[in-house]
Amino acid sequence: MSFTSTLWMWLKSMPQMVAMGWTREYQDARIIWEQNAELRYFNFSGALQRMLVRGLIVFSLSMLGFILVLTALSLDLYWGRARLEQSHQAVFRALISSSSGLDDSDTANISEDQMLTLAQTIRDRDMSIRRFVDTSKVAVSQENEGLKNQLDASGLTEKVINIIQRNAPSGGFTSNNDIKNNPLLRGKVADDMASNREMREVLAALPSKMPVTNFTVSSDFGIRKHPFTNQPHFHTGVDLINEDKDDRVYPVKPGVVVLSQVHSTYGKTVVVRHSNGIESLYAHLASISVQVGDNVGNESVLGLIGNTGVSTGKHLHLEILVGGYPVNPQKVIRTAQYVQEVQNQKQ
Repeated sequence: MSFTSTLWMWLKSMPQMVAMGWTREYQDARIIWEQNAELRYFNFSGALQRMLVRGLIVFSLSMLGFILVLTALSLDLYWGRARLEQSHQAVFRALISSSSGLDDSDTANISEDQMLTLAQTIRDRDMSIRRFVDTSKVAVSQENEGLKNQLDASGLTEKVINIIQRNAPSGGFTSNNDIKNNPLLRGKVADDMASNREMREVLAALPSKMPVTNFTVSSDFGIRKHPFTNQPHFHTGVDLINEDKDDRVYPVKPGVVVLSQVHSTYGKTVVVRHSNGIESLYAHLASISVQVGDNVGNESVLGLIGNTGVSTGKHLHLEILVGGYPVNPQKVIRTAQYVQEVQNQKQ
């Protein structure tokens, strides 16, 4: 009879043996032995016998359970290590094949030393990237301070900035997820880089060119006395007087003409729609050179400076609107020009 069969029979009969030992009625017993020609007696009560047998049963079952638990843990550890080893092998083969062009049959024969060398190379590269990221933290943080100052100087409110962000061509700044989900870019550095991208895209969307080349401002953006009623009035744009003979008006940024008509107050008017919900308005023109639907660039002529509509003299009324809200054209354009100059210097 094999050992396995014997073990199985023993395990099969074990419950019955335990039950018999646990429920058996033990009788008092006396042990007699002779010592130095004298008989000695030892009384072994049934209660003591029952306590010892039951204690032995509990101890044996506890030890058996402990052994089974250790066996299960050992098997689980063994299979876990086997799976981990297979995973490591697969990772190393994938890394080597991707970097060296080897196929699976070649990478299957990788030695342990080669694996350790590859792991060290990957670790060194990872540390280099982390050092670069740490070095960039300070630079990104400092640049963000400068960009925030420029946004503040532009006079754009948080509401207007949100409009520009929501109207981004990509549908918003969802691309920041690739930054925040990068395991190398976590915490403050990820937030700083995401903010940097957002502020850069807002500033890049702003118009950066005045519609006339040589001018003076006759009326600023904001509260002023109305030239006809002499009452306080919010001027939604700036009035520009041309200082030379070139009366041509250019768009502040490429876009599409969405309005080209005569207005009762603004006279001959052109409105150009740009990206990110930004529009520009040109009023009191002497003539209009574009039609609705025309794509215009920086060198396109929208019309000539004039004195049409309700006007106090020959000038150009310029408005820049974001989501329908007027913003200060001079501040916005000056900010965009400054940011472009800084970027050109860095390049």
